[in-house]
Amino acid sequence: MLRTLFVTLLFCISGSFLHAAEDTAQLQPPADFDLGTLTVAEPSWNHPEEITGKPDGETYFEILSGSGKTTISQALDGQMGINLRISGGAGHIAAISSGGLSGNKILVVKDGMPINDPFTGSPDIGDFSTLQYDKAELWKGNRATLWGSSSIGGTLRLTSRFPDSGRLRLWTDGFGGNGRAVETSIYPGKARIGIRLSQFTTPGFSAAAPENGNSERDAFELTSGYVAMETDLRKDLQLQVSAESNESLTDLDGFDFVSGLPADNLTFRQKKLGSQFNIGLTSHLNNGELRLAHIFNHSTMTGIDESDPFNEFGLEVSRQKQSVSRSYQAGTSSYLGEIARTETRAENHGLFVHRESDLAIFLAARNQLRKELCANLTARYDDPQNHNGVFTGNLALVRTGPQLELSAAWGQAFRMPALNERYYPAYGDPGLNSEHSTSFGLTAARIFADIGKIAISATRYQVRDLIGTTSTADPAYTWGIKAANLDRATLISHQLSLSECKLAGFELSGELSLMDKKKLANSGKQVPGIADRQAAFSLTRNIARTKYSLHTKFWGSTWEDAENTRKASPDHELSLYIKRSFKECSFEVGVLNLTNSEKARVLGYTRPGRRLALAIEAFF
Repeated sequence: MLRTLFVTLLFCISGSFLHAAEDTAQLQPPADFDLGTLTVAEPSWNHPEEITGKPDGETYFEILSGSGKTTISQALDGQMGINLRISGGAGHIAAISSGGLSGNKILVVKDGMPINDPFTGSPDIGDFSTLQYDKAELWKGNRATLWGSSSIGGTLRLTSRFPDSGRLRLWTDGFGGNGRAVETSIYPGKARIGIRLSQFTTPGFSAAAPENGNSERDAFELTSGYVAMETDLRKDLQLQVSAESNESLTDLDGFDFVSGLPADNLTFRQKKLGSQFNIGLTSHLNNGELRLAHIFNHSTMTGIDESDPFNEFGLEVSRQKQSVSRSYQAGTSSYLGEIARTETRAENHGLFVHRESDLAIFLAARNQLRKELCANLTARYDDPQNHNGVFTGNLALVRTGPQLELSAAWGQAFRMPALNERYYPAYGDPGLNSEHSTSFGLTAARIFADIGKIAISATRYQVRDLIGTTSTADPAYTWGIKAANLDRATLISHQLSLSECKLAGFELSGELSLMDKKKLANSGKQVPGIADRQAAFSLTRNIARTKYSLHTKFWGSTWEDAENTRKASPDHELSLYIKRSFKECSFEVGVLNLTNSEKARVLGYTRPGRRLALAIEAFF
């Protein structure tokens, strides 16, 4: 009765919270906790992986050590071969790279909706909370054609976590910030209803390197709400509904016009409002499933400068997507067909407003060729408004056995030019071609009974029609530069991964990525923003109810500009986490950046030094 009353009250609060927004990894409880944790069916807006194939990497936020890591850009750095370069603390933009490609070459999909910024084409996940999501999955470029544009270098898919039956979490970030979150769920009849509310605030730290004389701390605030419902309308018909709202406020540095380095700006802030609504219907048939889904996403980002109104900006994006899909099972083969329509409205206040739509037809097939050998085939046709249609697809062969797993994948992907590249005054060119990529990957994994799983993979990308800037004498381009399809590149990366490797009572897991080639064909320059070496490993030991985890990350040298004149030195980070579990609660201590490494990962930026972060969770 108390829980029902509590959820009803939170529903009322979150309802007004969501309405206001429209107007303008934590650790999993040990197995001996009998808390009635909800197991939710796969969302109807996600493709069935038994047909399209499983991702190249998968990470559950519940098992990631979360002390001091409030946003997913902090938590996912180094996971699944992903490198996230954050130009500051929580709330700052994080540049994603994988396999030698970065920025607008990587697509982020949140609960079935591609959410890359339409103005720049790059994803902005700097204020996404780890509390919101159940898992993150990575599809490399040769497997990432399921969602259309911007998947040249891969796709990162985020799936929200259904709220637990009862959980309260309090935590700190190690430099003055603190957060609190509460979630619960009820089960009226055949329905499951859950709600989660969270709030985090921190004074932050100075994002600019100390040698630049920047002592300003960049504060960050985040308030989030999430409501989800799942119910069986009848035995073979399931309804899923979710709604979320986020509001964040981030203090940002300015830039010195002479050096280009970060400089103090005590009055500039960035405010973001975001919301998303999902509704899906799944009908379970004798030979497959019929899925209907509708998604609406809205976000605004405002730059506020109290001392200089001319420095302010306002961006607003609304997206909606409708899809219908039908899967079919016939003997040892499975098939999937989907038709989806996405409409985007984007406005850069004072500069331009643009609305466009995309109609996509997607087909997938999986065939069990032999007992241990199967083939996955996907094909997609995108027909975007005001642009040429594009065919993409991939073919993967997978051999699975008790000790050896082998896979080979070939694929094609594309990226439509972003709105700024096409329409920004004095710079954009509406006639730009899409960027295209052809990629090939090989993976071999060996499972050792007494040790664990060791996998080695190699991926080769060939990218053409890369968009950059070139000088022009055309008087229409008052800046003297314009966007253009300039170059092509060949990128080769190798990756070694360890998972569930056990040795002398310890468990070892991690990723090592090596870039062999990352040069642009015409200019001969190295692709900027990509480390030549990067690694992340964790060593875990469980003793009774206490879990000890040691995490280390390493980044090799990185060119920071297209002309290869500025280079960031290699860097590393080492952190220790200790978690103690009790019957109905847990306590976690994290000592982050043990070696007090403060070298700049991005020229002009740094990270906080050694710090202590705490977290406590209670279950009810």
